[in-house]
Formats: sequence, structure tokens, C-alpha cells
Amino acid sequence: MKKLVLPLIVAVATMISGNSNAQEGRIIVDGYYGYGSLYNAVFKAMVANDASFTFKGLGPLGVRGEYMISDKVGFGLDLAYSSASINYTETSTSFDENYNYVTETYDASLKTAKVGAMVTFNYHFVNSDKFDSYFVFGLGYGNRSFTAESDYLGYVSPEYNSTFPVASRLGVGMRYFFTEDIGLNLGLGLGQGGLLNAGVSARF
Repeated sequence: MKKLVLPLIVAVATMISGNSNAQEGRIIVDGYYGYGSLYNAVFKAMVANDASFTFKGLGPLGVRGEYMISDKVGFGLDLAYSSASINYTETSTSFDENYNYVTETYDASLKTAKVGAMVTFNYHFVNSDKFDSYFVFGLGYGNRSFTAESDYLGYVSPEYNSTFPVASRLGVGMRYFFTEDIGLNLGLGLGQGGLLNAGVSARF
């Protein structure tokens, strides 16, 4: 089934497209929200069966711009942010000065966030007044950080960053313009932006 997805997209795009639309020199800006972040999925799975843990996730949330150097080729910049966190409680036991058994509870969290900025190359295989579809390859900088926090007295929060701060994407994108310059976008692929992302597009 998965092997049929890309050929089906190409076939549908070809049928929708009409005459070629002159895009050389135009700028296209997409705002998008993604689904399918690996770390968000991992963090969520870690707490799925424990009600004492809570999960929060954001993104990938991003904006990308593209400058068309010809009707088929565009270069652009893609900026994105995503985060995930697990919040939970920790229990500490000790004896006080009177040798009484004391139990204390602390709030704690584990967080991860990623900021990415990459240059993209887009090849537009379908291009009409209403419909635009393209292959995308992107490569750039992406830093992921991990932090652990607790309100335990004297706790020092460690922070770790990516050993290889790289952002990339390989996929296919589509835009449908319901007015001359405003439309919707949809992206499928691997890397920055998630497995699936969608949003609003503007053409200048």
C-alpha cells in the first residue's frame, strides 16, 4: 500500500494540473503544523500506561519560503520548532533530626526541544494556476536539547545538546490555491517537519 502512495499523488496531481503556470521570480511562503515527530511519539509512548505521568507536545511548527528561479526549480529556507515533555512526581524518604520517618514529594519533568533551519531545493513536477506539486530535499542545522528539572532543594538541572546538529528533509509537497495568491499546503516525507504537515500558503 505504501508503495502506491507516491505514484498515486503524482497521477492525481497530473490530472488536476492544467496549463503550466509561469512562476519564475515569484516567492511562496508556507506556514505549517506537522505530525509524526519521532521524539514526541517516544515520549508519549513512555507514559501511555501510567496515569501519574503527563505528556505535552508541540509541533513540528514551521514556516518555509521558496524563491522560484524557474517554472520548475525553487530554492528556499525552512525554519521549524518542536518540543515534548513528561511531567511527573518523585518521592524522597529520609529521617528528620528526631529520627522520624519523613516522605517528601517533588515535581519533576523531562523535556526535549528541537530548532531547525535548513536550505531546500524543490523540483516542481506539476505546476498550474491552482495546483503545485514538487519534490523537496533540504539540509541544514538542527539542534535538539534535553533537560531534566525538579523542585527538589539543591537539584541542578543537566542539559544535553545534539552531538550532530543536522536538519534534513526528503519528501513531496503540494499546494492548492483557491485564490490567485492564497492557498493550502500539504507535505509528506522524512525529517524536519514530521511525516505529514499542512498549513496555509501565500504567493507573491
